[in-house]
Amino acid sequence: MPVFTSSIEVTADYPTIKPSLNLNFARARALDPRITFTRASVGTYVGRDGLIKTAGNDEARFDHDPLTLESLGLLIEESRSNYCGNSEMLANWGFGVAGDSFTASTGSQLSPNPDGSSPAYHYSPSSTAGYHRFNRPVTVPTLDTEYVVSLFVKRVTAGSVSNLNRYVELEATGLWNGNTPGTGQSGTNGGSAVTFDMQDLVIESVTDNISGYVGDAKIENYGNGWYRLSYVFNPGIGSNFTGQVWWGHCNSISGDNGGETGNGNPSFYFWGASVENGSFITSHIPTPANSSVTRQDDFGSITGESFNSFFNQTEGTFDVGYRLGDDNTSMRVAQVSNGGTSNVIDLVVASGGGAGGYWFINTGGVVQFSSSGVTNSAQVDRNFRSVLAYKEDDCAAQQNKITAGPTTDTSVTLATDYDRLLFYQVGNNGDHIQGHLKFIRYYPKRLTDAQVTLFSQD
Repeated sequence: MPVFTSSIEVTADYPTIKPSLNLNFARARALDPRITFTRASVGTYVGRDGLIKTAGNDEARFDHDPLTLESLGLLIEESRSNYCGNSEMLANWGFGVAGDSFTASTGSQLSPNPDGSSPAYHYSPSSTAGYHRFNRPVTVPTLDTEYVVSLFVKRVTAGSVSNLNRYVELEATGLWNGNTPGTGQSGTNGGSAVTFDMQDLVIESVTDNISGYVGDAKIENYGNGWYRLSYVFNPGIGSNFTGQVWWGHCNSISGDNGGETGNGNPSFYFWGASVENGSFITSHIPTPANSSVTRQDDFGSITGESFNSFFNQTEGTFDVGYRLGDDNTSMRVAQVSNGGTSNVIDLVVASGGGAGGYWFINTGGVVQFSSSGVTNSAQVDRNFRSVLAYKEDDCAAQQNKITAGPTTDTSVTLATDYDRLLFYQVGNNGDHIQGHLKFIRYYPKRLTDAQVTLFSQD
């Protein structure tokens, strides 16, 4: 029965011991000194003020929701490359129609960019009929694979009477139209396009896997009128590695017909162009020069005496909160190991559309324990909490939003030589969570099943 005080509620099932490891990334917005963190490049994240920030090499990124400014925790992502050079679009971009311009905003139209830099630049379509769109060639390293094309867009409203500031079309075409559709796709070629209604914030009706369009078109609100538009495409099968990306001005959401007529007034602010490798969008990768840029993987670990100071080889309890990104296929939220792959305790994410987290224990290369998972679709904003209590021949695990009791197993053999906690999978360094670690707590005792349930549904 709960015991009430003037400020807190304590249940009889609540643990009476303190965790020996208590990492609250979302609250602290800093790394515990026991953690070794590496990333062999800079990386971006959303700061406390909602603006896009840049973290230096080996600097952890503590991300935030750009609208609510909620602290999301430690951002961990795989390596990605942006193959679209000059992402700020101030050089080496072409205009679709002579007379179009891309100029710095001033006066009543003055606006900062999503990273706080100012002035933002806006596009002004001329009165000549045609395809009013910014464009540049992009070369990808591999065909018949998935990429994400994206752009930050903001409507020009103050001080402008533009007649083309409602619809924006993102295209990945050019010579990619000369390739045949990618594996599993139908249609005529590897080219693709999606139109976005920036007034009503809707996306045109599109069919997945038709020609080069794979799917997952998005409009993400970054605040201050800025939206990040994106979709996944496949440049197709063939010999054309270099295509063309276009940011088009349309008369309607049904597409860009090439007969649009502007009136010389600015229509949209553009910033942060990208074509990145992968099947889902990640944090923005700036390309200030006319070349691609790679953001390297994020890695975090606790090893040696720092690990031994909190970890109990014979029993313990993990309580982990995390937020998944757009896709997580066979990813590890956290892993305890001895440096090999035979003796591990894993918190695994099975797939982007499948299990959002389940615990897995492998000893001597034999699966000892595998808990029930919880689907991503059952979560709000893909937030999860997962708990494992372990002891020889006595394990229990449970995930949030599961009302039944925890998964238990009374025939479990544990290793006795664990020596590290990793925020990725040993033996496959790219296999780690694509998202945020909110907190990790560890108790050096096997808590009760009731306590496991209490934590997982808290």
